[in-house]
Amino acid sequence: MSPWGEPDVTEAASRQLREEVARDRLHTRATGSLPLDLERAKIELTEEQRARRSSRPKSRRWRGLAKHDDRIDELGRRLETARQERQRAEERVQGAPEIDAQSLAAWYAGGERGKRPSATLYERQRERDAAQLTLDALQRTLDEALEERLRYVERNRDKMVADALKDVEAERRALLSHVRALPELRDRLLAARETLTWAATYPELPEAFGFPTELALGLREPVERALGTKARIDVGRVVAALESDAEALAERHHEQVQRRLGTAPARTPLREAMWASEPEYQEWQRQERERARRLAEQGHDPTRLAVEVRE
Repeated sequence: MSPWGEPDVTEAASRQLREEVARDRLHTRATGSLPLDLERAKIELTEEQRARRSSRPKSRRWRGLAKHDDRIDELGRRLETARQERQRAEERVQGAPEIDAQSLAAWYAGGERGKRPSATLYERQRERDAAQLTLDALQRTLDEALEERLRYVERNRDKMVADALKDVEAERRALLSHVRALPELRDRLLAARETLTWAATYPELPEAFGFPTELALGLREPVERALGTKARIDVGRVVAALESDAEALAERHHEQVQRRLGTAPARTPLREAMWASEPEYQEWQRQERERARRLAEQGHDPTRLAVEVRE
């Protein structure tokens, strides 16, 4: 306010601006506006679903899947650009009242000469709404692309599983070929070590040092540092452990994968909740009764039989 209780130039400009924006909003309600009803346009994908459907295989690139992935990548780039534009548009909306008030104040202070500045807030809001509509439309398009990718995998899952299984077997063979080459390579290192010892001590007879067949010559510090144990370990056991590691990597899987490969154990109520009407449950009951009958024939304690029969 001015010292005389009258609105100063800036306050008058701000009030004028608010009146213009209010008129624009009334006009908008009568004629329609952006954005459209975005809720109706959205595919109901959660962020978790998007993340899961966007996951990629690590070691193989199927040609058909790659086409979907390339499209999703391109949509992702466009979506990020749209997010940035939406953010810039929002910043312009936030700054518009101050900018408009300053422009109008300058016009008043200049004696109201020339064309009166127009309010830009409403136009900035329209730009923001348009940016939001573009962002939501791109998100919907990306969700649709993720849905198409999911359907592609579901249609081709059997072939993809077979391909991946072949890859696992090939990589296991490659790993085992290196593991089984380790003893020979280690023997060559031992021979080179003995040659070094000979060269350093000839013609003296070198003193014995360590145990050549044990890991790290049986020395405690390097074994404890690497494996966290003070035990002496035969090198053959290390090779066997690496072979077992390769076997576990290639053959041991979560039950979801086992079901797809046809290697999952039979369903029983001991492993998961089942309805009594399910055929698998009834078969399990039959097998348990048969097992109890055999135990009874062998003369087992009735108390144990009661435990064995899981009705």
